[in-house]
Amino acid sequence: MKILVPTDYSPEAKNACLYAYHFALFTNSTLVLYHAIPAVMAVTDIPYENYYLDEVEEKDLLLSAFQQLLVENDLHPNAIQIEAHVDLQNVISYGIKNACEIHQCDLIILGTHGASGFRKIFLGSNTAQLISEAKTPVIAVPKAYRFEPIYHLIYASDLENLEEELGILVPFAEVFHAALEIFYFDYAGPESEQLILDAEQFIFEHMYKNIKLNIKKGSIHLSIAENLKRQINTNNTQMLVMVRAEHSWIQKLMLSSNSQKMVLDPGLPILVLHKTAN
Repeated sequence: MKILVPTDYSPEAKNACLYAYHFALFTNSTLVLYHAIPAVMAVTDIPYENYYLDEVEEKDLLLSAFQQLLVENDLHPNAIQIEAHVDLQNVISYGIKNACEIHQCDLIILGTHGASGFRKIFLGSNTAQLISEAKTPVIAVPKAYRFEPIYHLIYASDLENLEEELGILVPFAEVFHAALEIFYFDYAGPESEQLILDAEQFIFEHMYKNIKLNIKKGSIHLSIAENLKRQINTNNTQMLVMVRAEHSWIQKLMLSSNSQKMVLDPGLPILVLHKTAN
């Protein structure tokens, strides 16, 4: 597996790099570090090349900085395979997706609350926009979160497409032999009882036996994001999972202002998986 890790050398990006390192160790993966050099000409008498290194030199700097980060944290740079990708790019979200395609990456791990060039990505609506558009799975790592072995995943579902959702979720859970807890917020609608009964039967018959359905009373005065955040215990959960599909409730969730706050400050990493269109 290959994992793309965007970085701008900010503390938040460095934290995501450390998380990605441990994740790569755990999954025997290769890291591809990505850094964008602003493709703009400085309005000054000083030559442009004096402001930024060329792509080859910047790539060497990127690798060197990452190795130094590992050494500073008593980690071994040679324990995993590391590659680097640098390009001239003003639209960072495009650069990330392009680098992911070039290196055929299977996953993107990025930090929230990035600085400098990444501020437009990690603050405001562009965070949710990047995640909602990415076809590659994305893990968004909170700014102060430290990697923990993944043994408990939480996923919120409306239960209407549970079979398809589990087809996407279970392979990831199996990698870590993790418990997959499905949260369903019951708003006492006429369809709730049958949805719950069907879900319980499907989970009971599923080959992956580490799935639990957790029924919660939902508040109509709160968004799905707010309901979910109130129920998460960050002490025994390592990841919140979302499955993105076009025109689904999760699409609306990811683009809402409340969900932007949850993505930016969830208390634990968020994994967003993309549902392939039939």
